[in-house]
Amino acid sequence: MKILKLPHRTADYLCPINGLCDIYEWKTQSRIPDELLFYCQMGFQVITNKNLIPPKMIFLGSGIGKRQYEFWQDIMGYKIYQSEGKAFTSVMTKIKKLIDNDIPVILFGLDLYHLAYQEKFYQNIHIPGHIVLLVGYDDNKVYVHDNSKTDIQSILNNDLRLAWSAGYEGFSRKNAYFGIDFEGTILNDKTVIEAGLKGMSKRFLEPPVCFMGTKGITSLIKELSLWSNTYNSGMLAAIYKHFITFTGSVLPELPKELNEMNSGINNPHRGSRDLMAKALRTYASQYGNDNWKRASVLFEKSGNIIDQISTHMVNDILNSYFTDTAKYVEMFGVMQNYETEAFKNLLS
Repeated sequence: MKILKLPHRTADYLCPINGLCDIYEWKTQSRIPDELLFYCQMGFQVITNKNLIPPKMIFLGSGIGKRQYEFWQDIMGYKIYQSEGKAFTSVMTKIKKLIDNDIPVILFGLDLYHLAYQEKFYQNIHIPGHIVLLVGYDDNKVYVHDNSKTDIQSILNNDLRLAWSAGYEGFSRKNAYFGIDFEGTILNDKTVIEAGLKGMSKRFLEPPVCFMGTKGITSLIKELSLWSNTYNSGMLAAIYKHFITFTGSVLPELPKELNEMNSGINNPHRGSRDLMAKALRTYASQYGNDNWKRASVLFEKSGNIIDQISTHMVNDILNSYFTDTAKYVEMFGVMQNYETEAFKNLLS
């Protein structure tokens, strides 16, 4: 049996980054606000694949999981031990060795249905994609930090096997984990945050490929007016639903108008721009400057446009009206202008 004694703070709905923040604080005795790290994943991507449904997938961020941890790896300088898709028994052996070497492990893609300490969901509702930080183990259980719980939680080995068995579609295969080893690196909070914001901004303003960032929006705008002639109503409904889902600021989900079984939480469809704006305002005096405040105003405006786009798409779906895709050209253009100026401010 071994349990690492790490600091921990709760951070509702920020499970992808919460464990990394715990490890960072453990190694530096200083904590970077979870939300600043999490919302540095904002951006834009439009993925085209004729063999998928939908064939066009629009994302307002760069994703969670491997990409997210590799992004911060380049800035913080830690080493990652990672694996996915392997057999549970062999994975547990490797994870226990990491813990024995004082390396905490992020477990990726769990289903809350199998986590007994999540009373609301346990054997009641399937919620895939949860992420926890494994800090210890014994013969029968593992011990984890959960972003929604203050104290260390335990998971029976068989429950973990079940919770981990399906992975998280589109993000990871089964039994995915990331061991994070800072290797004694001493970091400066402000330097890390500035590098994260600038890295995010460069990714948007100077994307490495044409389907990301401002290039991706330009490409989308050029083709939007053609969609009504390219795709049938069913396919357009699928494209719209996918976009709407991933505009949820707190969780990716459809609004009640399209899904009566949604979470019921306050979840504006603003692409998290509203929450990034709030974080920039909150921490500008501590870590940033007046450009953070200017960027926050622009992200608020961008979030309003994203909300308008989502609302129009919801109405189009409800009314089965898909003949006017050109109306989205102007809205995405306005969003692009706001975002370009916001990211430029964060580079200054």
